Amino acid sequence: MTTSSFKETMTSKERIIAAVNGKPYDRIPVNLLISDHAARVIGVSVGEYNNSARLMAEGQISAWRKYGADNINTGPGLTGIPEAIGSHLAFPDNSPYVTEFPVTEEADLDRLKVPDPEIDGRLPLFLEAAAIVIKEVGDQVPVNLTTSGPFTAAAGIRGTDRFLRDLRKNPKFAHRLLRLTRDTIIRFAVSAFKVGARIGLADPTSSGTMISYEHYVQFALPYQKEVVSAIAEATGAPPSLHICGNSSRIWDEMADTGAAILSLDDAVDLAQAKAQVGHRVLLLGNIRPAAVMYLGKPDNVRANVRECLAKAWDSPKGYILGLGCGLPINTPPENIHALVEAAREFGRWPLDPARFALNEAA
Repeated sequence: MTTSSFKETMTSKERIIAAVNGKPYDRIPVNLLISDHAARVIGVSVGEYNNSARLMAEGQISAWRKYGADNINTGPGLTGIPEAIGSHLAFPDNSPYVTEFPVTEEADLDRLKVPDPEIDGRLPLFLEAAAIVIKEVGDQVPVNLTTSGPFTAAAGIRGTDRFLRDLRKNPKFAHRLLRLTRDTIIRFAVSAFKVGARIGLADPTSSGTMISYEHYVQFALPYQKEVVSAIAEATGAPPSLHICGNSSRIWDEMADTGAAILSLDDAVDLAQAKAQVGHRVLLLGNIRPAAVMYLGKPDNVRANVRECLAKAWDSPKGYILGLGCGLPINTPPENIHALVEAAREFGRWPLDPARFALNEAA
């Protein structure tokens, strides 16, 4: 059976639901955080895309139709929550970043409040974009809103250097920052659910590459648990959790958060993650975003897909093919096509390790 003879028999939504519930699917789902690459798909600037609900929705729908991945995500990314709280952003033609932090002194925090997702920052734009997507294609594809986790959002209103110093020099203040971002994320998640979207958490600053295990347990884990629990209670389903870098020291704790899916960076080994926590939680990852998707060729993509499948296809709680992080904005389209085509070729149900065995020619 060749790829050309394979016909998909499920929608993206059906495919994801089947994978999450341990049911058969036609081919393995592909999760892509397209993000600002969607601006390239529809030929607008990153600034235009990020400040228009209509363009966000158009870009994400167009990218989904063009590439055939199995999710749509309308933000707000790592900067949306900090911006709504008070951070100022710049919009170069790659990705937004914070230019001014609202908390430079401890007294600054007293002036901040939990923002209203309906009116503050660009949160209303992300919600509106999700609503547009859901109205147009929500019966065919899951719609998510990935936002910064509480630890990363705290760094986004304080500045990463200052916030990491606070962990040692002023831990009470760090916890105050974290309570603010925790409550903001929960409130936004409830608003997202009201329009029909789900939340994903990305908390890269809590990575083992950035902070010690002890600091993760003291400052990041409790708030991740509280956010996951509150979202599950409010919406009926826990969010996914992504942490960049080397997260191997905290896999058990990540599973302890109650997250529905652990999304893993390409810096870690899927086989090791499967052995350690695959019996507890569904795994997602971890195609190399930069070395393979951005800098590689289609054959490199195909080889990386086979590598990931060989390591995680039989993970007890399930496995979804995805990137180790967000998609680089200037990723060649042929590489994205190659990723989805490789999923169709190597990830057909029932999954057969002989099909993607690493000792065979691609």
